[in-house]
Amino acid sequence: MMSSPDAQQIHSLQLATGERLVAVATKGNVQIDQHFGHADDFKIYAVGSNGVRYIETRVVEHYCQGGYGDEDTWAIILRALADCSALFVARIGDGPRAKLTAAGIRPIDDYPFEAIEEAIAAWHQQVATA
Repeated sequence: MMSSPDAQQIHSLQLATGERLVAVATKGNVQIDQHFGHADDFKIYAVGSNGVRYIETRVVEHYCQGGYGDEDTWAIILRALADCSALFVARIGDGPRAKLTAAGIRPIDDYPFEAIEEAIAAWHQQVATA
């Protein structure tokens, strides 16, 4: 497994023109099927006019600690997702939603239990035409 990226790793990713990175909380690597607070890692995908492609896995400590959020893990999560424009989750609480939004990462919970690549492509088409 890959550890959380540092700034140098993030900037070394090769993206095509117009591509953006998005993160996904998933248990089985097939569906968007994990609550934000329970994710131990995030799958990172690039999406653009040429489609969706898997990039890497970024490991974090899960945020939810028995009904409350662990603020010590928050900085690790934000660093791991810093270059992502969106985060796809099955569910997310209001507190983490607000913090991600403030950091410039759009939490997306409109596609719970849908196939990852199809959901990302559908979302991308919506935002690209909006």
